Amino acid sequence: MTKGLIFDLDNTLYNEDLYFLEIFRLFSKKYDLDFEKIRMIFTHDFRLKSKDIFTDILKSIDFYDSKLQEELFYLYNTINIHLPLYDDAKEILTFSSENGIKTAIVTNGVLNAQKNKVRCLGIEKFVDSIIYAREFGREFEKPHEKPYEKCLNELGLNSHSVLFIGDDPLTDISGASKCDIPTVFIRRGHLKNEAHCANYEINNLMELIAIIERGNCEEQESSGHNRH
Repeated sequence: MTKGLIFDLDNTLYNEDLYFLEIFRLFSKKYDLDFEKIRMIFTHDFRLKSKDIFTDILKSIDFYDSKLQEELFYLYNTINIHLPLYDDAKEILTFSSENGIKTAIVTNGVLNAQKNKVRCLGIEKFVDSIIYAREFGREFEKPHEKPYEKCLNELGLNSHSVLFIGDDPLTDISGASKCDIPTVFIRRGHLKNEAHCANYEINNLMELIAIIERGNCEEQESSGHNRH
């Protein structure tokens, strides 16, 4: 029986592009830059290829300087905006709360930035636990088992009683699989067309309800057969 749902954060529960674009909008306003040009550059392909988004954006508009890169990074850690959850994220978190299903988030990334995103999203009140993998050290971020194991411990659940949902086939799906956690790949964000090895694939978080119900029915049928 599914007793818990563990989510990735970026591009699983909200559109991370909105966070970056607001940073670029404020930066563009300060330096009288063409924000629409930056918006056009900031595509899924750009996200996939970039190893340092702020440096690559600045170089793309011929405005690079190390201090400007540091300024963008500072905004990344501290910007104060209202960041909306995906509609289906709000719906599945509400469903989980109403049905006694525990919820958690396991997220990689710069610690201050991830905590700032959580604050901007106002999501803490909707979940039982948030694991910031970088707190253990960069080498222990997903797909390392440690953040998943910590999350299971905080929820008080075993690996077979939860589902892990994420948009990244490597960090999210392969990492959870190493911990024997059933996985759900959600196709959205800049990795939506990537191949994956998840147990399930969805396009909307509300599809989790059918997966939960199907799994619970199969478990009941199995236990019923065992009694005869």
